[in-house]
Amino acid sequence: MSRKPLIAIGVVALVLLAGCSGALSAADSNADSPSSSGSQIEVAGAGSADGQPNRAVVDVGVTATAEDAVTARQRLAENVSRMRRALTEAGVADEQITTSYYDIGRDYRPPREEGGEPEVRYRATHEFEITLPDVGRAGPVIDTAVQNGATDINNVEFTLSAERRQQLERDARQAAMADARRKAETVGATENLTITGVDVIRVDSGSPRPSDVEYATQTPAPDSGDTDVEAGSVTVVASVQVVYNATAT
Repeated sequence: MSRKPLIAIGVVALVLLAGCSGALSAADSNADSPSSSGSQIEVAGAGSADGQPNRAVVDVGVTATAEDAVTARQRLAENVSRMRRALTEAGVADEQITTSYYDIGRDYRPPREEGGEPEVRYRATHEFEITLPDVGRAGPVIDTAVQNGATDINNVEFTLSAERRQQLERDARQAAMADARRKAETVGATENLTITGVDVIRVDSGSPRPSDVEYATQTPAPDSGDTDVEAGSVTVVASVQVVYNATAT
């Protein structure tokens, strides 16, 4: 199988949306435009935190074909065993390799002669997700897999561990609250109001989700035949809605 070195630049944004229950009037009318009403000021704040991904997930596929299903399965099993032994020797633990897809089916090919019957072969496929706590190992793991039976590298995703994600979420929320406070103080100064406290804070209570992933065009790694995979930074974005209490000055 021919291999092309791959440079993948992953940019993942984790978006925390404001809660929708009990809608706030100012946030509903314009989330970017704070408003004041009596002794309360409603604002929407946004903040972000950047960090480097500390986890890579490589989607690897192994495929084998034969004239019958039994032979296709046997060939597939041999290639998978060889690949997994090589990955183990390279330091990838068994629990880091999980099956994501398995299939054995007929593979019809066009007849060799016009009017002839289609040629029937069997294709067996086994796909794995390899999770790596060190993103710098993605390239070497790809090379090891391909050199030892893998036929497809379907995807490389850069993401965050749960601990790192929670840390960036906290930083993004703090930045969002600081943004909301600045907006409220600006509005209060305009209306001769002084902020005295917080009445309501609303943030998303669900799990964050990736909103965008981009990959660069495949290009050769310089001066070598090794696969070079580079991860970009991760940006966590948080938004909040806050109702501040205020008194006239």
